[in-house]
Amino acid sequence: MSYLKKEITSALEKNHLKTQQFKDNELEKIISNIKTCFFYSNTKTLDPLNLKSVTKHHDPDFWKKVDLLYPSEKPTLIVLDNQIHAWTLRSSSDLKILLSETNGFPFWITNMSLSFLTYLDDHDCVHTASTSFPPAIKKT
Repeated sequence: MSYLKKEITSALEKNHLKTQQFKDNELEKIISNIKTCFFYSNTKTLDPLNLKSVTKHHDPDFWKKVDLLYPSEKPTLIVLDNQIHAWTLRSSSDLKILLSETNGFPFWITNMSLSFLTYLDDHDCVHTASTSFPPAIKKT
């Protein structure tokens, strides 16, 4: 098991947080849809340098207020170690608990409708892209 997946799974279990972890085919689909909505067309990986219409700011306390920034969302957390892993949590409050119980690591957050994509890097820089009207999402 990958080190971030192991750490996150452990924190989820310890805190009794219910999630839906993406299976391989679901993961491929959401990553493809994220690339279509938020990245330049030649992007092969989730790289914040290739985000379209991105805003950036430094915020070392971002994870502490994630529940206030996305209060009604069912957030999807995406991480990358030796492979990509993703979970949808019940609430942004659950996401805040999860982040408080793990070591700091770069992560992506989005929602079910893909109306935003936020990346927090390991230098506390927050990259956010949003769509008012997401483009048609590929069905696979």
